[in-house]
This record gives sequence, structure tokens and C-alpha cells, in this order.
Amino acid sequence: MNDKSQNNTLIDMWYPSRMDIENCPLDYFVIKYIHGLEPEQMPPPNAKMRSGSTVESCVADILQGEPEQEARQHWQHVLDQHFPIHDKDEHQKNVCIGQFQDVVTNLLAGFREINKDPTDFQELVKGEGKGIDVAMGGFVDVTAKDSIIEIKTQWSTASGLFNKDGSLRLRKPSKTDTPQKSHLRQVATYSNAAEKPPILIVANAFEYTVFDEMNTEFMRKKELKHAFETMRLSARARQNLLKISDDPKVLANFVPLNLMHFVWKDLEEEVLKEIMNIWGVET
Repeated sequence: MNDKSQNNTLIDMWYPSRMDIENCPLDYFVIKYIHGLEPEQMPPPNAKMRSGSTVESCVADILQGEPEQEARQHWQHVLDQHFPIHDKDEHQKNVCIGQFQDVVTNLLAGFREINKDPTDFQELVKGEGKGIDVAMGGFVDVTAKDSIIEIKTQWSTASGLFNKDGSLRLRKPSKTDTPQKSHLRQVATYSNAAEKPPILIVANAFEYTVFDEMNTEFMRKKELKHAFETMRLSARARQNLLKISDDPKVLANFVPLNLMHFVWKDLEEEVLKEIMNIWGVET
């Protein structure tokens, strides 16, 4: 378990990953950031997560002037080093490698469409929230003079099943008509901190979509304010919990445990038992 000084270090800033109501529910927040799990206890990145980070790095290198073909080859090689976490993830890795170049191509097309000259990459932006003791913000993928740009990738899903011809059965990404709510909350947090309007580029192997204040109401000030308020109230609740105690067993009296949530899916059995013991789950 983390001691108090470690907790204070961990919560020196509210990043979306620490306060998002969907991707970091309160019980998960207590375990990951207050109780503290060792790195080897956390689920390793799966193929889709690794693919997203390598594509984003590839595009950033190209935008910064690296030779395009060299960047593409390098980052696909990096993805090839991913160690699958289970059999289905091995199939997923092969799918992602096969789609890597097309996703890069579509992201670059998205950047050509928005026609923004990058001024920074992975810039740390910090902003304030009413009633919040520390900064709210995070690392913006790409900063331009008059906007911030966030990159998101989508991948066909390997079902683990095969067609009659022996090919892997895949499920293509759903058509993106509106920003995902979690993406909206993230860019709203960054936009508040950077004091610039956000642009979201979502790309897969088949297409790309640009979301900004010109083409969707979700990226306009009113909706961004609502999204930011969701994050601010979440941070306030977590902040106030820590003022009660930094003992996970005490906090478990105030926070329900929901092991059906997807965040717990890939944890080892022994780790789950440790978590259940903190909440006093009867078996």
C-alpha cells in the first residue's frame, strides 16, 4: 500500500485518467491511486492500446519533420514487439499490424484537412476548477497556435473465430457520427486548461472524422462546459474522499465495489481477492 506521502504525490494533479467517471470509477480510483497496485499487478497494455500509442507517435514524428517512410517503418516495428497478453490479443495484434499503415494515412489526412501548424507535442496544460485544490489538465497530443488537437484511433476487432475460408472473423469499427463521451470529457478538461478550443481527429483503417466547433454542437462552449463540469465534480468528490482518509478500507465504507465493470476484467485472481478483502466481500 502507498504511504501518505506517495498518495500526495500521486494526486498532485487531476488528469482525465484519474477522474473520468466511466474509465476510472471511484472503486477503481481507490485501488489504483490510493491503495496502490504494483506495476506487475496491473493489466498490461493490450494490442489495441499499444497500436494507438504507436500510431500517435508515428504521426507526431512525421508532423515534426521526420522522413515519413522511416517513421512508418520504425513505429510498425515497435508495434511488432508487442507481447500479446492472451491468445485473442495475439489475433488482435495481427489485425492491428495489418491496419497500421492505413490508420496512419487517415490521421495524416485529418491533419491536412484541419490545416493547423503544430507548435508543441505532448504539452502539459494545467487549469483551475472551482473548489479543486490542485490543477486539472493533462498532456495534449498536438498544440497549435489557436487550438488543441487530440488524436484517437479505432481498430477492427478480432473475434477469435474464423470464417470457413480460414480467415479471421473481424468486426469493423462503428461509424463515428458524434464524439465519444469520454473523449469529450477529456478534450473539455484540456480546453479549459489551455484556454483554446479543441479539435478531435478519430481515425481507423477505413476513414477519419474531424470533430470541431464548426461541425458538431458537442464541441461548442456550452457542451464543453457541461463535460468539464462532470470532470470537476468527479475530482471534487475524490478530493473530498481523501480528506476523510487515505486508508482504502475506510474509503471502502463510502464507495461501492462493482467488479462487473470492465476496468477489472484482466486482473489476476489473487489481485481480485486482495480487492475483495479491502471491501469485506463475503464469499
